[in-house]
Amino acid sequence: MPFPTRHRSIRTMPTRLPRHARLHIAAAATTVAVVLLAILIAPTGASAATRDPVVNAIVQARMKRVLTYAEYREARRDWVLAARAQRTARNPSRRKVVADARKRVYGLARTRQLTPDRIKPVMLGIKATTWTMLHGSFPKHEQEVTIPGEVVVFTYYYGSGVQFQPFETFKQGMRELNQAEPDVEAARKIADRMLELKQDRGTSTTWEYFFPWGGPSRPWTSAISQALATEFFWRVGQSVDESERAPYDDVTDRIARSFMRSTRFGGVGVPEGDGRYYVMYSFNPSQRILNGHLQVLINLNRYAAGSGSPVARRVVDLGIKAVLPLLPRFDTGAWSNYQPGQEANLNYHEFQAGQLVKLGDETGDQTLADYGARFTTYTETPPTVTFPSSLYPAIFPAGDGFRDSIDVPLLLDKRAKVTLLVRDEDGDEVARTSISSGRGATKVTWDGTLTNGTRAPAGSYTGRLTATDIAGNRAFVDLEAPLRVIADETPPVMRLLTMRERRGTTIVTVNAFDMGSAWIVARIKVDGKVVAFARGPRAGTINLRTHRPLATVKQGQLLLSDTSGNTFTYDLSS
Repeated sequence: MPFPTRHRSIRTMPTRLPRHARLHIAAAATTVAVVLLAILIAPTGASAATRDPVVNAIVQARMKRVLTYAEYREARRDWVLAARAQRTARNPSRRKVVADARKRVYGLARTRQLTPDRIKPVMLGIKATTWTMLHGSFPKHEQEVTIPGEVVVFTYYYGSGVQFQPFETFKQGMRELNQAEPDVEAARKIADRMLELKQDRGTSTTWEYFFPWGGPSRPWTSAISQALATEFFWRVGQSVDESERAPYDDVTDRIARSFMRSTRFGGVGVPEGDGRYYVMYSFNPSQRILNGHLQVLINLNRYAAGSGSPVARRVVDLGIKAVLPLLPRFDTGAWSNYQPGQEANLNYHEFQAGQLVKLGDETGDQTLADYGARFTTYTETPPTVTFPSSLYPAIFPAGDGFRDSIDVPLLLDKRAKVTLLVRDEDGDEVARTSISSGRGATKVTWDGTLTNGTRAPAGSYTGRLTATDIAGNRAFVDLEAPLRVIADETPPVMRLLTMRERRGTTIVTVNAFDMGSAWIVARIKVDGKVVAFARGPRAGTINLRTHRPLATVKQGQLLLSDTSGNTFTYDLSS
């Protein structure tokens, strides 16, 4: 029997849903479609993608069609093989390398930095790490690594595994082109592979590094790498048929635009005065490294001159405007700085001098050329040594840590090794000591030890300094004052003595001073036996205690000895 119904008026539904309802329905439909697509493209169960942030990132890259299906499968397979290698590599050291590399990738994924366009280069590093730890020899820190079937260069970094290295890859490509008979095909293979591993940021293109290098653990890029990439792709484009140049010509200007882009958004340029400075590490935009900036200008100037690119020309012009006012900060007056406040080593100094000369000649900027010539003269000029003081306190060679050495303070105008030669009164060398120091105030110390290992006898010695810079230039300077060694033959001086008895214990308090020792040893002897002993400062109070009555102690002697063996004796009965 049918249930009775109530009669009521029927409201008709609107023929069109409100806009907010349509949006909710569309969002729900999109979510369902995304989940279904993830399930369909996953080679195994989709549940894994919900647990592993790296797998999630790979799935997202496939869903956004950044990866082909074959690339997606390869990335998933490489991740699984790395997990297996972390368990099965033949020794703990190799297993740790794989674990370190996977940990880096996990960190990128958890912080949402493993974006779709980073999947291929990041997983390429995982693949290289796995292969090297399973089949290759164990590399040293910063050693280049190659794997079968890959034309790019990898480098092993302790704590990060085997990592994709864009700069070294571009260098390899340039080597192929710079041979007596250029191998264009090999260079082109590198160029084509690097195009697959790039990251596009707006209208610019970059290649990123995925391991920390003295900075935070986030992807970064480098101006010197970008500059080499610009010249490399331009050279490849010039080496192939005109009909095949388009991909290389297109990317070259996109790379050049990265110098006009802020480091916050994947670029390598920062404002500096009226121009732009190009930084070596995008995570440290305030750093000013001279050789890297100059190399950017050299690479981009070649490209601008050969291609007529207005973007590259502007990069060069702004870079020169930025560096000219800063050059005095890289010039110490005797050497060049790698960065302000840090002297360059010999290789970087000579490199920077050559860069300035070259860039000055190619751009016609005389200031750059003049600085290059000046830096070159520094490699032929010996260091200058000056002395803020020519008075050196005498030493007492007791070996107790008090006035056992002589400090010779000096000022250097450049990095150098300084050697002090000590000669006796006959002019024979009896000791030498050396230090290595950077520019500025330093000191060389003689501890009173002779070449044969014995302590120097009392007397007056002369000294000569030899300062040798890292280019091999030498300066010789004689000390104006002698180095004096004094034999301590003076016993301690007693200034005050008190004695009292308390509950059968005698307390003797003595205040003493010695001019050449680190401490004083006090003893009380009664009937030839030591009944109290204490060590105290070279100037101050020493307390001695003995469980003997005061009357007995007064029959004894107080002995004060310094570290040179000098002894003061006092009859307590007096």
